[in-house]
Amino acid sequence: MVIHEWREDQKDAVNNFFKQLVEMAKGKKLPRGMKLERVSISQDARVAVCEWDVESLDMLMQAAKQFNISWTIKPIAPQILYEHKGLF
Repeated sequence: MVIHEWREDQKDAVNNFFKQLVEMAKGKKLPRGMKLERVSISQDARVAVCEWDVESLDMLMQAAKQFNISWTIKPIAPQILYEHKGLF
């Protein structure tokens, strides 16, 4: 999981990044071994959370460097305390 936080003056760069990222994920053009599971974003709070299926956080951060990200990103590997699963 990667948490993105940005300033108001970085809004356009952030929006362009996420547009490009989602297009790459939909077009199956992400680097080998990387699968984007979900992107959640709050423009008002200037925060986004990307949920990834990757081999390692290091691999993810190396890929992030290619995008020249200028805002704060925090990679985390959270422990799941609860997850609701449907019966179907």
